[in-house]
Amino acid sequence: METREGVSLLTGKEGAEIAVTVAAGWTKNYRNRNPGSVISQFFGFEILQRILQQPDCTGIRIYYANSASLSAWQRFILAIANFLIKDVANAEGELHLVLAGVTPDGSDQIPGSDMGIETFALKINTASAAAPSASILGEQSVPCPGGAGCPTNVLTGGA
Repeated sequence: METREGVSLLTGKEGAEIAVTVAAGWTKNYRNRNPGSVISQFFGFEILQRILQQPDCTGIRIYYANSASLSAWQRFILAIANFLIKDVANAEGELHLVLAGVTPDGSDQIPGSDMGIETFALKINTASAAAPSASILGEQSVPCPGGAGCPTNVLTGGA
C-alpha cells in the first residue's frame, strides 16, 4: 500500500526542458564518475502510453534500480567509498535524469542535432541564433525523496 507524506500534490506540469549544453555536461559528468556503466535506458512509446493512460495518472516517476543485491561486507565497503567520495574528495554532485525522444532508427532527438552538438554549443556560446528545432530534452525536476508527492512504498524503501 502506498502512503504519501504531507507534501503538495503533483499536477502533471512537473519537469522542464533543459539546454543541450547543460544536458551534455551532466551526462559527461555521469560517464566520468561511472566508466563502463550503462548510460541510458530506452522505453518504447507503447509502454509509456499505457502507463500514462491509466486512470488519474499525471506523469511517470523513474526509479534508479539494480538487479544485484549487496552483501553486508559490500555495503560496508560502499559506505566507506561514498564517504571518501563525498566528504574527503568532495566529488559528489546532484544526480539527474535527462530525457530525450528517440526515433525508430534509435537516434536521440537532440535540439540542434542536425548540426552536431559541438557546433550547436559553439553557436550558443557565441550568441548566434541557433536554428529552431522541434526536439526538446527534459530533466528530472521533482526528486524523491524530498519532492512533492513522494510516496512511501516498496519502491522507495519505505513499506
